[in-house]
Amino acid sequence: MTVHPGVATPSLQTPGRLRALLVVLCAALALVVAGNSALAIALPDVARALGADQGELTWIIDAYALTFAALLLPAGIAADRAGRRNLLIGGLLVFGGAGIASAFAPDPAWLIGLRALAGVGAAAVFPVTLSALVDAYPESRRGFAVAVWSGVSAAGAVAGTIVAGLLLEAFWWGSIQIAFGVAALALVPAVAVLVAQRRDPTLSLDPLGAAWAVVALAGLVYGVIEAPQRGWGDPTTIAALGVGALALAGFVRHELRSAAPALDVRLFRNRGLAAGSLLVSLQFFASLALFVLAPQYLQLVRGLSPLEAALALLVIGLGVGAGTALAPSALRRVGARIPGTGGLLAMAAGFVLLAAALGRADAPGQLASPWLLAAGLLVFGAGFGLAVTPGTVLILEGLPAERRSVASAVNDITREVGGVLGIAVLSSALISTYRAEIAPALGSIPADAAGPTSAGAAAALGVAADLGDQGAALADAARAAFAAGVGTALWLGAAILAAAAITTWFLAPRR
Repeated sequence: MTVHPGVATPSLQTPGRLRALLVVLCAALALVVAGNSALAIALPDVARALGADQGELTWIIDAYALTFAALLLPAGIAADRAGRRNLLIGGLLVFGGAGIASAFAPDPAWLIGLRALAGVGAAAVFPVTLSALVDAYPESRRGFAVAVWSGVSAAGAVAGTIVAGLLLEAFWWGSIQIAFGVAALALVPAVAVLVAQRRDPTLSLDPLGAAWAVVALAGLVYGVIEAPQRGWGDPTTIAALGVGALALAGFVRHELRSAAPALDVRLFRNRGLAAGSLLVSLQFFASLALFVLAPQYLQLVRGLSPLEAALALLVIGLGVGAGTALAPSALRRVGARIPGTGGLLAMAAGFVLLAAALGRADAPGQLASPWLLAAGLLVFGAGFGLAVTPGTVLILEGLPAERRSVASAVNDITREVGGVLGIAVLSSALISTYRAEIAPALGSIPADAAGPTSAGAAAALGVAADLGDQGAALADAARAAFAAGVGTALWLGAAILAAAAITTWFLAPRR
């Protein structure tokens, strides 16, 4: 990288300072990773408090993930150009402020908008957490730092659900947003002291490429989320998907023709970068969707409290820890292809087990097949932990060293784009199945209650509570329909993961 006057360059770090940097950056990483999983555990409470339907609940999660994903690439370039410390501090301020404000949102629309703003802050935080670590740590210990970062990126989602569950035992859903917002603001002084201000002002921000990417993601995600409610043949759905596809083509064309592209798409001819991007995106396609769907199921269908639902999911962290511990040695011995493929297959197997455990409605307060649920979460977590480090390393090694923040942003984009699409696609599968399954029960309830009942299980259970004896049958039908929808989503996710594993085996380099 060219060194310019007034541009700080990394200095040798003492062991104590490296440890402090690792703690601070991983704390920032955990906050933005848990930004979705923590609120997901509270979605039933949000639905009751704000009157949100299932589509709005999906947007509450995806609005954050969408702006997060769409702005990661320009944020990575901005970090390399304007300075990593500056961008990280700005991101923490925006993330924290929007999070605190969202706790007092009066309706779903306000909450969706503030969640989107929090995603802007998260986009500024995420790429710096990895690039600053990679630059600060010597090559001999860089694998350790990346493994810790990868483990935190996976475990952060689990930790977020536990923290959220504990808060919901005593407070309302907005307490989660306040706690995470305050924690983000509290990290700012440590970041100002520990993170190096490395920058290269000659880099191009490529605003047109960023605009194409935002439009492409927004169109595709909007179409996928709205399709179950409007119909796949609805003009709005078709128009959104068409705009997204055209914008994606425009992004590729622009990047190919640009003299200073934000992301040279020709680099994806590198098999390692292509395989790593596929590997990471499909991991988060499945995992973020799981953290949105499973808590709702455990609370709405099984009648668990938010804390009980979070604790039921805790076993996934044990699997992630075991898989992450095995990944570095497997990567050194056999390369990325075997652990990457094996991890995806294990995740698919975990989804199959979870579909068997969650694809039916049991009596409220009871959790049938607890061992099957635990086994599914453990196997899924182990597969995730095993594959996430190889995927990250393949991406980092696929881009030049002087574009570390961009490489980190590519890694993060694949995660977040995969997560956005996973939440959208699997939630859409759930909604479609739920509506088909609940339809026979709509004829036996008042006409004005049919709309809310078909909008989602949380609303249906609220309607059932007002119908007296007649409501018991409706509540049972809603739980069964929601369980069937979760089962459909998990089977679809398992099939996608298995296909990705096969593709990774043939695409990834042998060593």
